Amino acid sequence: MSRTLGVDDYVTFLGRAPDETLFAVLSTADVCVNPDRVNAMNDLSTMNKIMEYMAMGKPIVQFDLTEGRYSAGEASLYAAKNDAKDFAARILELLGDEARRAAMGRFGRERVMRELSWTQQTPALISAYLMALEGKRGGLPERSTKEPADSAG
Repeated sequence: MSRTLGVDDYVTFLGRAPDETLFAVLSTADVCVNPDRVNAMNDLSTMNKIMEYMAMGKPIVQFDLTEGRYSAGEASLYAAKNDAKDFAARILELLGDEARRAAMGRFGRERVMRELSWTQQTPALISAYLMALEGKRGGLPERSTKEPADSAG
């Protein structure tokens, strides 16, 4: 399709790319996009690429997805649901505003570092697992406060 449209000199489809390639390509981007259309699954999922874009400090354009909006916040512009023309207009809007792109990129990077990174999310995730285990087993076994016995004798 890119050849038919005459944009193959400007568009590259990498498929699944190694991290080194991903980071090299993302570092050159002015705007990153999430063209996932609004449907039941996409509306309630945050795609990895959103977190990658934010971690790289890149502004995003995506359709107005519930979870995408929650995750990206001010790091993204939101096109009307499944409206390709509005999506393209949001991309052009960002390409024409370098200061806004920079501010959105900073917001996304700071949000990842302050709230969404594994370092920040690990305590909540462990707590959720512990709560799930408590409910399943009717409580966790008591943890001993004694030092383990020395098996060397």
